[in-house]
Amino acid sequence: MILFLLLGILIVGVLWENYYRFRWSKNVLVNLWFESAYVYAGQDTKLYEVIENRKGIPVPVLEVGFRTKKELDFTNADNTNVSDYIYKRDVYAILGRQKITREIPVKCKKRGRYTISDAEITTHTLLYGKYYKKGIETPAEIYVYPKMTNMSEVITVCEQMLGTLQCAKRLYEDPFAFRTIRSYTTDDPMKTINWKASAKTGSLMVNTYDSVQSQKAMIFLDVEDTGIIKREELVEESIAMAATLVRKLLGQSIEVGFSYNGDGQIMMPTNSKSALTGLERMLAEYNTETKNKDFEQLVKELFTVTFSKKSLSQDTLLIFISKNLNQQLMDCIRDCVGEYQTLVVVPMYRGEKTVQRDNINAIKSKDNVQVLIKEVERG
Repeated sequence: MILFLLLGILIVGVLWENYYRFRWSKNVLVNLWFESAYVYAGQDTKLYEVIENRKGIPVPVLEVGFRTKKELDFTNADNTNVSDYIYKRDVYAILGRQKITREIPVKCKKRGRYTISDAEITTHTLLYGKYYKKGIETPAEIYVYPKMTNMSEVITVCEQMLGTLQCAKRLYEDPFAFRTIRSYTTDDPMKTINWKASAKTGSLMVNTYDSVQSQKAMIFLDVEDTGIIKREELVEESIAMAATLVRKLLGQSIEVGFSYNGDGQIMMPTNSKSALTGLERMLAEYNTETKNKDFEQLVKELFTVTFSKKSLSQDTLLIFISKNLNQQLMDCIRDCVGEYQTLVVVPMYRGEKTVQRDNINAIKSKDNVQVLIKEVERG
């Protein structure tokens, strides 16, 4: 009798295990997505993990695992291991027709494009003798844009230089911005005469228009870090400074252009919001380990080749951001910019006494070219 009982249990166990093997993942849906499509470095977001069992059979043990880059900080969450990547595994017991939703807090420490990869679900048999796994597709992706950094000192200098440009340049009349009608003078061109108004008054009258004062800026970013001692924090600060400047200037209705020696791409001055999005994504994806073009060579090529085809207007403020400024690079910038109002910003660690700082202090602002040291805290 006992033998038949044991045999029956064995047969039921084998049948259940084979049935469970092929049915455990059926109608089990797992979705992962981030709360936001993008955030800025240093900000927090959430990763949503939704597990739904749409069949009547329960899954006693269900592990949901994935990996992503370690710059996404899950360290306050359970079941997380950190090495070259962050590996996270959560274990659930999910009943039939049940849905579970979890919100996992994430701190985005560094710019980048992050995706959830190697996502899979795993289950075990009743006695943990065997386990089965299945890969899952997930659209979870987030852009971490360069951080927003304090640029108040730089913005103040930029505003002063833009103000100088506006006072110095010629004012052009906008033919679409009508202002009023006045009497004709011998200095007025014939095309401005309003013949209908002249017929009514019996004397020549002319249309007048408001003047156009466009403000533009072109930012040149140096991301080289080729010294013996790597200073990745200063490279990241340079990227953050450039991105913050673009956001701030566009917010003031100033057309902004951009170029850097990361990939040689150039954006001519524009006030397009979509251009800002494209720029922030490009900077988020930039890898500091890639080989960069020499910044001095890039500057020379831009002014001798590119800007000869797509010229910069004379009312454009030029802004160079480089942690590698020396006398040779400064001479190159001065030779290339000519009479353009130019600001050279040099990020340096606060309070650090180096030969480079002494050399930069010796490089004086002169005429239309100003030099500004932007001190940053060590991370």
